[in-house]
Amino acid sequence: MFESVKPPGIEITDENKAICRKYCTICQNYKKHDLHRNEPKELFCARGPSSCQNMKEIGCFCPACELFNKHHLRGGYFCVRR
Repeated sequence: MFESVKPPGIEITDENKAICRKYCTICQNYKKHDLHRNEPKELFCARGPSSCQNMKEIGCFCPACELFNKHHLRGGYFCVRR
């Protein structure tokens, strides 16, 4: 089972999930690796990386996300980095 890792300050709410969907679902990593088929399906910055195996970093929309800026996140590729 997937264990979530939640950085401080990012709540797992319906509002934050809706914001996430505006960015993650159009991200190259998300589309290329079919991340909607693996847990977590969204909010990687709050819940940890995808359980998808053998992912490669091919593009990242994290810095454009409202949550990234609001919570002063650093880096990106939250869906991939373990």
